[in-house]
Amino acid sequence: MMSPLFESLIKNSLTILADEPDDSTAMVWNEAEALAEMENSEKAIYKLDLNDKEVILEDVEDLLTYDGIRKVKELWLDKNEFGDEGVEVLANSPQLEKLLVLSLAYNKLANYSVQSLAVSPFLGNLRKLFLQSNRIGLEGLKALTESIVLANLQMLYLNINPVGPAGARILAGDSKLQSLRELYLQRTGLGLEGLRPLCESGNFQELTLLSLAGNGLEDSAVDLLCRSKAFPRLITLDLYQNRISDQAVDQLRASPNLKSVRALQVDWRG
Repeated sequence: MMSPLFESLIKNSLTILADEPDDSTAMVWNEAEALAEMENSEKAIYKLDLNDKEVILEDVEDLLTYDGIRKVKELWLDKNEFGDEGVEVLANSPQLEKLLVLSLAYNKLANYSVQSLAVSPFLGNLRKLFLQSNRIGLEGLKALTESIVLANLQMLYLNINPVGPAGARILAGDSKLQSLRELYLQRTGLGLEGLRPLCESGNFQELTLLSLAGNGLEDSAVDLLCRSKAFPRLITLDLYQNRISDQAVDQLRASPNLKSVRALQVDWRG
């Protein structure tokens, strides 16, 4: 049974997500009245932020009994203590079938968590998945790329997970993740050998942002990127915390294969 304290925490952590009215209703719209109406409406949509709240497995189970959980479209659960078992409970919950955003960063999660998400019958609407700073390795990445459930993902955060070159080959190989717009691979131990399969893949045709910060890349990585036709729609390329020379930066900017890039992020050299 949910404790009054945890129920109060949930209520105080909810934010209503609602568009402002269009011009036809702007003259009669009152923010306070609209919020009150939304709270009592079946159409109310919520973001629930429980980051760093010491949420444990039993709390996750209680959370799914909360009346308003079906209206939640963004669920943020970073830095908690529910572990892989908690993620399994979330993945098997029909109450989360409207979820668009799920954040599970900094939770010491292993491959089992991703495998649970990948076969969930209820998470097919997910568009953004945050998994940074966990312990997700090759089996977890394989589950991600093979998942029909997660095929609609547009944003995937894998920063600070043990991806490495072998994980990069999984991401670059046969994959259901063909709709990604943003892929974050900061500090994942890619190196040049991890970058190579990404640059040879056909999986990233829709990608507009690629983050490769902190992966031990040097100018030889720039040669790969400039020759690659894997990222035709890329707008933002993050190469912070690598060893990229000014000459290589100029090479990136001049590359015809990266002509869509508008934000090239590299360390400033004064």
